[in-house]
Amino acid sequence: MSASLSLEADAVAAALVAFVNAHIMAPGHPLAADDSFEAAGVDSMALLKILLHVESEFGIWIPDEDLVDEHVASARTLAEYLCRRASAA
Repeated sequence: MSASLSLEADAVAAALVAFVNAHIMAPGHPLAADDSFEAAGVDSMALLKILLHVESEFGIWIPDEDLVDEHVASARTLAEYLCRRASAA
């Protein structure tokens, strides 16, 4: 998916949740869109894996200064940030 395409926050959040549950979370311990990554045990290495997925799937690179809790606290906050970035591009 290209950043030039219109992104919908719910669809992006669902895609992020699917990725995290398939590649990061332990079986039987799924993450929901509004669950805190930190509370769910997502560490810095797992967050890096999520950010690499975002770049490859959505074509959006997140600058270091934007890696703050406000943007990456959960799949939903990350999805909303990505949608704002995509619409600003």
